[in-house]
Amino acid sequence: MKIRYHLLALGLILMLFVVKIPDVIAQTPTLQSNQTPTEVQQLVRQGKEAYNSSSYSLAIKLLQQALQLATTHNGDRTQALIHSNLSLAYQQLGNWDAAQSHISASLQLLQPVQSQPDSPKLLKIYAQSLDIQSRLWYVRGKPEAALKSLQQAASIYIRLGDEAGSISSVINQAEAQQALGLYQQAYNNLEQIQQRLMALPDSAIKVQGYLSLGNVLLAIGEFKQSQAALQNSLALAENLPSSSAKTEVKSAALVSLANMFWAKGNLERDRYTTRNYNDIPWQCRERSQSDSKGLSLPNTALKLYQNAALQYQQVLAIPSSPSIRVQTQINYLSLLVETGQLSAAQALWQEIKLSDFPNGRQAVYAKIDAAKNLACISQKSATDSSVLPEIDHLLETAIQDAKQLQDSRSLSYALGNRGGFYEYLAVAALHKSGHKSISKADKNYLLTSQNLTQQALLLTQPITAPDIAYQWEWQMGRILAAQTKDEQAIAFYQMAVESLKSVRSDLLTINSDVQFSYRDNVEPVYRELVDLLLKNQINSTVSQEYLQQAIANIDALQLAELQNFLRCNLAQILPISRENNPVDPNAVFIYPIILENRLEVIFKLPGQHLEHYVHSIPRNALQDTVMQLRRAIYTRNPSKIRANSQNIYRWLIKPIEPYLQEHSNIKTLVFVLDGELRNIPMAVLYDEEKEQYLIQKDYALALLPNSQLFDLSNSQFEKPKILAGGIGEQQENIENHNFSSLNIDELQQIAKILPSKLLINSQFTPANLHKQLQSKAFSIVHFVTHGNFSSDPEDTYLLAYQQLIKARELNNLLRDDTVNSREIKLLVLSACKTAEGDNRAILGLAGLAVRAGANSTLSTLWQINDGSTSQLMVQFYTELKKGGVTKAEALHRAQKALLLQPEYQNPYYWAPYILVGNWW
Repeated sequence: MKIRYHLLALGLILMLFVVKIPDVIAQTPTLQSNQTPTEVQQLVRQGKEAYNSSSYSLAIKLLQQALQLATTHNGDRTQALIHSNLSLAYQQLGNWDAAQSHISASLQLLQPVQSQPDSPKLLKIYAQSLDIQSRLWYVRGKPEAALKSLQQAASIYIRLGDEAGSISSVINQAEAQQALGLYQQAYNNLEQIQQRLMALPDSAIKVQGYLSLGNVLLAIGEFKQSQAALQNSLALAENLPSSSAKTEVKSAALVSLANMFWAKGNLERDRYTTRNYNDIPWQCRERSQSDSKGLSLPNTALKLYQNAALQYQQVLAIPSSPSIRVQTQINYLSLLVETGQLSAAQALWQEIKLSDFPNGRQAVYAKIDAAKNLACISQKSATDSSVLPEIDHLLETAIQDAKQLQDSRSLSYALGNRGGFYEYLAVAALHKSGHKSISKADKNYLLTSQNLTQQALLLTQPITAPDIAYQWEWQMGRILAAQTKDEQAIAFYQMAVESLKSVRSDLLTINSDVQFSYRDNVEPVYRELVDLLLKNQINSTVSQEYLQQAIANIDALQLAELQNFLRCNLAQILPISRENNPVDPNAVFIYPIILENRLEVIFKLPGQHLEHYVHSIPRNALQDTVMQLRRAIYTRNPSKIRANSQNIYRWLIKPIEPYLQEHSNIKTLVFVLDGELRNIPMAVLYDEEKEQYLIQKDYALALLPNSQLFDLSNSQFEKPKILAGGIGEQQENIENHNFSSLNIDELQQIAKILPSKLLINSQFTPANLHKQLQSKAFSIVHFVTHGNFSSDPEDTYLLAYQQLIKARELNNLLRDDTVNSREIKLLVLSACKTAEGDNRAILGLAGLAVRAGANSTLSTLWQINDGSTSQLMVQFYTELKKGGVTKAEALHRAQKALLLQPEYQNPYYWAPYILVGNWW
C-alpha cells in the first residue's frame, strides 16, 4: 500500500479514483523466472520504484525498455502487465492518448483469459487492468464507462474469491455511481461494504478496506462516516503482525483523519467568516483569531484544526520513512501557518529536510508548498524582504526538478506558482507605496509573472489538465487587469470559467485537498470576471452584452456553489431542460451582485433590455446592514428593522420604481439574490417615503437560487391534493439533538380546505412518506416539523419521527423510480429555520428545494411556534383554492392578511415566509 497524501499545496489535484491504486506492478504475483527473463524483471522492478517515488517519466523509460525485451521473448502475459503499468504512469503525466493505447493493448492481450478458469494469475492481471482502465475513464470525465469497467472487474474478483479486490471494486463503484447521480445505489454499496467488513475476521484486508472506505466517504463529504471508518482502520492496524505494515496503515489513516478534520474546520470557518473578494492566492489570509474584518473564528473550527494538528503530531511520533516524515511535516506546517501559530511554524520549518524527499513529483510539490508557507510566515511577521530570496530559490529549484523529471504537470504547477509569487510581489509593493498606479519596478514583477504564467499555461494544453489550467488562466486575467488591459483580462477570465466547467464534475466527488476551499479557489474567479464586465460599462454600446455575461456568470457561480454544497452534479438529477424557460410577462427579474467595493443591480422588465445601476456601498458596509437587520428581526425591534431595511430598499428597489410605475402589468418581483442578501426576506424591505414594507405593495415576491434549476412554465393547480405530515411531540436525543413540541394544528385546518392525507407524529416516517408518494396522487407536500438549513450538509435536515431526514435522503424519497417528483408542484416546510450566524445557511434551503425536485418550495427562514403560522397557512390555501392565483400571489395575500392583525404586525411574524422556485 502506498500512502496518498494529495500534496497539500496543490489546489485541485484529482484524487486517484482507485483509492488503493490497482498498481499491477505492486500487486500482481511475481512471474516465474523461467517465463520472464531476469533483465525484464529487473527493469519492471526499477520501474515500480521510480513510479512509487513519483518519477513517472523515468518509470516510463524503464518500462518501455522492459516491454521491448518482453516483446522479443513473445511473453503475452508479461507484455500485458507492462502495458498496464505504462498506462498508469502515462495517466499520472496526463498523457491520455498514450495511456489509452497501452491499456487497450494490455486488455487485448489478456482477452482470451476470461475463458480460462484455470488461469487465476492471468485473470487477476486482467481484473487489475480493468481497474486501471476504469481510472482512466473516470479522470477523463466518463464515469459511465468507468462503472462498466469496474463491474466487469468485480465479477472476476468474485470468481477468484479475491475478497480484497472485490471490496476495493465495490468502493470504487460507489464513487463512480456518485459521479453519475446514482446516490441510492452508491450508498447501498457503501453500506454493503461496511457490513462485509464487519463480518470479516481481523486481517490486513479488513484494515485496508476500512481505510479505503474512509477515504471515499471523505471524498463525497460524509465526514462522520469517514471518521468512523478511518478510526476502525486505525484500531485494527494495532493487531497487524507486520510492524512495517502497521506503521504504514497508521500513518495513512492518521493523515486521512487530519485531512478530514482540516476540511471540516474550513467548512466551519466559511460558515461564519468572509473573505476579501480581491485577495490573490499568494496573499496570506488570517485563519486563527480573526478574519480580514476582525471577526473571531468559531470555536468549532478551531477545535477541528486542533484535532487535525493532533493527528499530524501522532504521525511524526511514529518511526517512518524520511519521505513520509517530510510530507507530514509540510502538511502540519501548512496547518500551523493557516491557524496563525507562527512561532511553532518557524520552529517546525527548521526541522524539515526537503533533501530527504526522493526526487519525483511529490518532491516538486513539497518545495512549492514550503515556499507558500514561508511566504505566509513572512507576510504575517512583516519580514518580507529577508526571506524573499529563499522563497524564490525554492520555486526555481522546483522548476528545475520538474524539468529533470520531464513531468509537464508538475513543471506547469511550479512555473505557475512562481508566477503567482511575482504577482504577489507586485501587489504587495503597490499596497505599501500607497500609489494607485504601477511603478516601473512593480511592472517588471508583473511582466515576470506574466511570462512564467504563460509558460505554465502552455504546458497544460497537451496534457489536458483543466484543474490547473484554470488557475493560470485566472492568474493571467489578474495580471492583465492590474495593467488595465481589461479586454484581454476578460478573455482569460472567460477561459478560466470554461475550464472550471469542464472539471467541475470531478471536483464534486474527489477528496479536495484540505487546503482547497471553494470560497477561496473558485468563487473569486466568477466575481472578478463580473467585476471586470461591469466596470465602466454604464451607457457603453457593449453594455447589453456584458450585462448578459455578468448575469450568466453569477448564475454559473450560484449553480457551482449549490453543486459544491450538495456534492453532486445537478445535471444528473434535473428532471427537464431549463434552456428554454418561458418568461412570465408579468414578472420583473432583479439581480443584485455584491462586489468588494460596490453593489451592482441588474434588472429585466418584460420585453425590455437589461437595465443596470450601481451603488458605491462597500461590501463590509452591506454585510453590517444585513447582519443588523437580521438581529433586529430576531429581537423584534421595529424601529431598527425599518432603519436597516430602508437602506436595502434604497439599494434594490428605489431605482426600479419609475420603471414599475410605467409597467402597471407587473405582478411579481423575482429576486436572484447574491451573497449575504440571501439571508433576509425581501418582504421586509421598507419604503420610508410611503411608510410601507415591500409586502404591503401590490407585488408578489419570489426567489430563485439559480435560473436553471426550476421549470418556470405556468404550473397553476387544477385539483390540488395535499400529503401533509408533521411532528408535534417532543423528540429527544435524535443524533444528539433535542426538539421541543410544536403546534401542528395547521395540519387539521388545511385538511378542511383541500383534500389531504395526514401523517402525524409516529406515522410521520420516511417509509410512510414514500409509500404515500408512490401513489402519485399529490401535487402538494406539506411538512410541519423542526428543520434546519445550514451551509453544512450534515446540519441540514428535517425531523421525522425519531430520526432526521437529510437533503440526500429527501432526494431518495422524492426522486426514485417509483415516485415522480415532477407531479409535486409545491413543497411546504413549515416551522423550519436557518442556522443563526451562518453566512451561507440559505444554501441548505436551496439545496433541499433542488434535491426535492418540486417546482416550488415554501419555507420559513426562522421558526415561529405559535398560532400565526397556522393562520397564514390557512389563508394561503384558501387563496389557492379560489383558483386563478399564483402561489406567489397566494402567499402575498396571506402575509398581508396576517400583517393587518394587531398582534402580528411585527415583521417577525409575517416576514419569514419565502417562496423558492416557480412562482406560478
